[in-house]
Amino acid sequence: MKEACPGCALLLDRGERDYFIGACTLNFIGAEVFIVLVAAAVLLATWPAVPWDAIQWGLVALLVPVPIFTYPFSKTLWLAVDLSFRPLTRGDFAGHGEND
Repeated sequence: MKEACPGCALLLDRGERDYFIGACTLNFIGAEVFIVLVAAAVLLATWPAVPWDAIQWGLVALLVPVPIFTYPFSKTLWLAVDLSFRPLTRGDFAGHGEND
């Protein structure tokens, strides 16, 4: 990810050591929900002759790429959640003296 938004210069890291633990949590929850929804869709689409082995190995194959693909989105979503609880300050934008 970029350090700051190219449009508004908002820093994407709010400067705390453990800031993105929330993003990792959101990523884990979102990836697992996605995998469960895929499993449910395949289950419903193939009922009553469900290919259990194919579902098992297909879902195992999704366990690695889905969280990697969704991680940047979860960081952005966590920033939005954080901004709703802790409003912006001048120091949250790139190019100001306190960030150089």
